[in-house]
Amino acid sequence: MNEGTELQRDHIIHNLEKLNEQVESQASVWRVLRNGMIYGVGFVVGSTILTAVIASIVLRFFENTLLGDVITWIAAR
Repeated sequence: MNEGTELQRDHIIHNLEKLNEQVESQASVWRVLRNGMIYGVGFVVGSTILTAVIASIVLRFFENTLLGDVITWIAAR
């Protein structure tokens, strides 16, 4: 029975060492910087697309109104 617990202990220690290596690699400065840049670019691109879609929908509803003229003027600038 003692041999089984030693094997379990060795297995747990091995898994903890692997986990520590993974945490160290994920917490590196370059990885965090890269992920931040990717998320930032994705946010900007997504926001731009969403704004364009919303503006086109609003323009369709208010095409012949004063609000539509204002939105068209803003978009032209």
